[in-house]
Amino acid sequence: MRKKLASILRWQAIKFIAKNKPKVVCITGSVGKTSTTQAISTVLSQSFTVRATIANYNTDIGVPCSIFGNSFPSSMKNPFAWTLLIVKNQFQLLRSERVDVLVLELGTDLPGDITEFDWLTPDIAIVTAVSPEHMEFFKTLETVAKEELSIAKFSEKTIVNREMVDKIYLKYAETEQLYNYSRDDIKHIGLKAQDLRVVGEHSIDAVSAGLAVGRELGMQTSNLQAGAKAVESQPGRMKVFEGLKGTTLIDDTYNSSPYAVTAALDHLYDVECPQRIVLLGNMNELGETSADEHTKVGKYCDAKKLDLVVTLGEYANHYLADAAKENGCAVAEAQTPQEAANIIKNQMSEGTVVLLKGSQNGVFAEEAVKLLLKNSLDEKYLVRQSTFWLKKKDANFKNEFMK
Repeated sequence: MRKKLASILRWQAIKFIAKNKPKVVCITGSVGKTSTTQAISTVLSQSFTVRATIANYNTDIGVPCSIFGNSFPSSMKNPFAWTLLIVKNQFQLLRSERVDVLVLELGTDLPGDITEFDWLTPDIAIVTAVSPEHMEFFKTLETVAKEELSIAKFSEKTIVNREMVDKIYLKYAETEQLYNYSRDDIKHIGLKAQDLRVVGEHSIDAVSAGLAVGRELGMQTSNLQAGAKAVESQPGRMKVFEGLKGTTLIDDTYNSSPYAVTAALDHLYDVECPQRIVLLGNMNELGETSADEHTKVGKYCDAKKLDLVVTLGEYANHYLADAAKENGCAVAEAQTPQEAANIIKNQMSEGTVVLLKGSQNGVFAEEAVKLLLKNSLDEKYLVRQSTFWLKKKDANFKNEFMK
């Protein structure tokens, strides 16, 4: 059923693009795709009518739904609900839509997934990073690079993140229309990092991608500046909250990978504060490289800059914790997000900055964030708070997340 559904939705999406003729911008990369998609959309919205990927709809079904601006049916397995959505799409095709630019995130789990989107023929492709991802399937960084850069084969122009795509991998981008963007792009439009509403250099990467696309589409500097200043952190992606006891929480719990962890730690190291605490959960989907990558992150933990490292999850509690201890760090191991939150709560004091980072399944570090928030109303800005996810967390930890 899924293949047939994807085929119908793809056919409709192709018709939509042919009729309305929007510019198509596609985003691939090992990390930062969603933040980059949203940043590009925010910048471009200063000058264009933009339709962007909904949530994380980056699959063969999700991308066409985003093109039509439709959320998934509440019952994913209900054929009648999908039939109704297809009918809605057909009615939308009967009229012209004012969409200047489509900004679409493309996901990959297996080699070859990206080329399945060749029907989009993007005007501009953005590649955010080449770093470890789904290593149980990709095995090597070379395979990751081939996958993420394969978008260049069917895109008019490809722009890669200079900081996060090593030059040695550019040979896999089979195009002469290859360019780059960097954090310096902020300076080129007369702004400083302090002018932005995002934190962390890897968050600035997303804004820089928005500026790169905006320039390609002819935006004026004043609109680029306004767009850059309007970009906000997405839930679970370096989002800052007030915590208990006069603390500051940096919520980076949407997902975790080796580069994303070290980038988040770099930001924490640069923060001036009396105490720094970090919660580091498992980095999932690293396959045979998992032990080694968790060990590397543990070694990256700097005892001179961290007052406490709290770990959560099997690999984090073993490899990461052991390496951090060998590095001289004070380490506490937790089995659940609640236990992690209680450890942090007992150690933090006024002025403490707490960074919380981890993947989803088996970790769910956002639940630790929830217990440390000063204002419970901020819970709505956390990731994975739907009934579906809360039930999954209940099953995972045998706890009462559902209240």
